[in-house]
Amino acid sequence: MNIGHARRKLTPQGDVYLIGYRDLENRLHPATAIHDDVYANALLFSDGEREVFVFSADFMEVEEQMAEEVKTLLATRYGIDRDAVLLCVTHNHTSIVAYHRSWWTNKFDQDYYDWLLQTICDAFEECRANAQPATARLGKQIITGYYDNRNVPGRLADNEVILLEFLDKEGVPFAGLVNWATHSAVCGPDCTELTSEFAGLTSKKLEPSLGYFPAMIVGAAGDCSNRNVRQGRGIAEVERVSTGIAAEIAEMSRETPVELGRIVVQPFYHTVAHDDFHLDLRCAVISLGGLHLFQFPGELGGDFGIRMKEECPVQGLVLGYTNGYFEYFLPAWEYGMSFETARTQVPKGEPERIVDKFCQTSHLLGNSDLEIKTS
Repeated sequence: MNIGHARRKLTPQGDVYLIGYRDLENRLHPATAIHDDVYANALLFSDGEREVFVFSADFMEVEEQMAEEVKTLLATRYGIDRDAVLLCVTHNHTSIVAYHRSWWTNKFDQDYYDWLLQTICDAFEECRANAQPATARLGKQIITGYYDNRNVPGRLADNEVILLEFLDKEGVPFAGLVNWATHSAVCGPDCTELTSEFAGLTSKKLEPSLGYFPAMIVGAAGDCSNRNVRQGRGIAEVERVSTGIAAEIAEMSRETPVELGRIVVQPFYHTVAHDDFHLDLRCAVISLGGLHLFQFPGELGGDFGIRMKEECPVQGLVLGYTNGYFEYFLPAWEYGMSFETARTQVPKGEPERIVDKFCQTSHLLGNSDLEIKTS
């Protein structure tokens, strides 16, 4: 399989307004400083006939309207399947708001939005231009001490961290991703500095060891955060935890080969409807041979991420917060224990039915044909 990669800075020029933490007075005023810039990392998978494009940004959420516009734009300009465009975010609560049409502070900036869409196109073109034949290998490890199930102190969430990297013909890694399941909400609501937060800083701190900036892909993190293990809030704490976990990820053994093969994209719908509430979720399982990508537009509970990966017939990666954002989908046993389940309009037990569909679809796809045609 051919793999392309790109990285783009997303920090706006001029005043920067922050997103995250609703109804805060400090979100109505410009950020007081830029601690570090926000970025996006992009990956392109190509089997010679089909492509999958992953664009992961240090943003908090992406609206479905934007995701649909990006998918249509890339399909029209470049011919990629709309369902093979994956617009991901790291769920950074101290990021920019300029791209977000409906955030309560009303700081949407049309010029920035237009620039962002062109930046996504530029990243796609760069990925296509530098795509090269690659092999893949991964390491995975349960890492504790940085986050857990935030609703049940002492209970692990999906604490498995997966590092997947891509190697050129000489066996040198040139791109990769980290799949984990936690909120980038370490700094807290009082922080008024722009920062790429837990995920973005971890990516930056991995580059010296890995030789590339890994795309940070957040999985089933709806009930996962550092709430129970934090040693403070603010810039100093996010620097501490990102430094610590980056060191552990860099030391992970990553010798397990992943056989990448024919691309198969299988979208599915799930409707949640009751009283005057109606939600149509568009999800997908994408097979890359020995790797399945589970695309979900919201926050799944950690138990679901564990199940989806355990029942996957090959290696599975959960891509939460992707192609839209529809809040919390947590296990039935957590209902009544948290603000997430108190505020959600998703009935108890409904998330389990969604995960059933993910697992069934993954089993139907199995391990797609590993014989590929490279361009």
